[in-house]
Amino acid sequence: MVVVAPFSAVDPERRKSGDAADVVKRRRLPLSDFASEDTKLAQAHAYWNSKRPNGLLPTRRDIDIVDLRPLIGFMHLVDVVDAAAGHFKFRLHGTRVRLGQSFSDNVVENISSKAMRDAAVEDYQSVCFTGVPCYQHVVALVDFVQYSYSRLILPMATDGRTVDSLMICINARKFSDFSI
Repeated sequence: MVVVAPFSAVDPERRKSGDAADVVKRRRLPLSDFASEDTKLAQAHAYWNSKRPNGLLPTRRDIDIVDLRPLIGFMHLVDVVDAAAGHFKFRLHGTRVRLGQSFSDNVVENISSKAMRDAAVEDYQSVCFTGVPCYQHVVALVDFVQYSYSRLILPMATDGRTVDSLMICINARKFSDFSI
């Protein structure tokens, strides 16, 4: 078992203003350790891995969303506009993912919770800069509502190397050893 210290992002401005003190904790796990509750995420990772020509990253065209039918409502496709600046745009947002807001603005910078936005940008940047998928357990308290889910962030690249889009798969679940 790998023990990983969770990261917390707390929005101090919201705390000062009297609004909810939003908190996001993430625990990164090895890709070899998918929990039994995260079978769909493990299958998505295996599918993504099968689309890697010669070990390069797959392109978005290599990924057929229909092949991932069980995850369609729980998946986002995100375009990388400028990873260094933290600019990411939702191309497809899983309609069954509820994080207390609408994603009609389509850009990560417009996520209303600063803690959630900062955590997403940090995680997306990490995957963009390394080209390595990320499997996490996430717990969050946003506007006094608790969220708990597993997340898999998979990089894709038109040239096989420079990440230009992300496929993000979500599995809502509780954790007995990880909470807010």
